[in-house]
Amino acid sequence: MPLSLFRAFGPPPDALVRAPLLAGVMGKGVFMKTYKLMAADGSTIISETPGALGGNSKAGIYGRLDCPAANSALSKGYAQHRVFFANEQDAIQAGYRPCGRCMRAEYKEWKSGPEGNGSYPWKQLPK
Repeated sequence: MPLSLFRAFGPPPDALVRAPLLAGVMGKGVFMKTYKLMAADGSTIISETPGALGGNSKAGIYGRLDCPAANSALSKGYAQHRVFFANEQDAIQAGYRPCGRCMRAEYKEWKSGPEGNGSYPWKQLPK
């Protein structure tokens, strides 16, 4: 019903039924897209913001969403092991290590190990 008719004749009989739908269409957040992210404790959380990093739950590796290594592995079944993180700190706390292809500086720091590195955040140690 056009707004001018609504003002002239009042709400239609089904207005109460359609109110949630209209609220969603008007941007009230009823139909907000959500994303599944892995939290620092390894649990899954629902977020209105997409993840900033992706990870492989089988390998325990995290990296950028545009990582060439991860994207080439998608066709080989990697999608079933894909997880997403809000930030790097959550990935580290969940026990993941950085990708050697797309996060080279972080990977080198991880690979050097905790010896002599007072701020070494990773739980998973290099072999």
